[in-house]
Amino acid sequence: MIAARPVGLEPLVGSRLVLERSAPEHAAFMRECYRDEAFMDLYRLAQRRTESEAEIAVRLEAESATLPQQRRFIEWVIQRTRADGSLEPIGLGSLADFQHKHRRAEFLIGMLDRGDRRTGAALEATLLILDFAFNRAGLNKVMSLVYAFNQDSQDNTLQLGFVQEGHLREHIYSDQYGFIDLYQNGMIEKEFRTNQRLARLSRRMLRRDITQRPEVPTVMSREERTAATAALIDALAKRPQS
Repeated sequence: MIAARPVGLEPLVGSRLVLERSAPEHAAFMRECYRDEAFMDLYRLAQRRTESEAEIAVRLEAESATLPQQRRFIEWVIQRTRADGSLEPIGLGSLADFQHKHRRAEFLIGMLDRGDRRTGAALEATLLILDFAFNRAGLNKVMSLVYAFNQDSQDNTLQLGFVQEGHLREHIYSDQYGFIDLYQNGMIEKEFRTNQRLARLSRRMLRRDITQRPEVPTVMSREERTAATAALIDALAKRPQS
């Protein structure tokens, strides 16, 4: 039997990390993220940062009643597994602006502690989200828009195999930074499937190659189902009675 579930509701599980769809129980951590100006300046400048913890919880409760596909957006809380098995939230990741017809979305990721950006946690979370995007959500393209003042992020994005497709000059305005340039990057599925760096990194960090296509479930023909049913009935009929 094939079990069908809505895409985006189940956690993304790695070797050290678990990514859970943001929910009311994450409100306190998300409030902490919103209050960290340095973090939000790199993660998402346009995010409203004045929401209280209670307001965030109410919003997430309402969002939990909808599917990510309906909202065209999904955000995960990135959590590290502690030695005792409990989870420690350390960052946020998301796929935004789902375009169903065009099968594309924008990828964002941010780690609250700068140290986690250097320990491999950010990389593992990125691999999990790319795995979800191409192998579960069936996207053809993932985009990454990077603020020009975040050159480290741009360099890391290109090293993973994204291609810089544009340099948007003075594309958005911020009260703090004024007009900001954006780098527009993209990765399409055929590039993802042949990306040897992602294959090597995912085998090392996730113990699987995320660039490989997932196995397609096979459905038995009517004749095969009929034969299997008959064999099962025959086997049950011959089973000794207790």
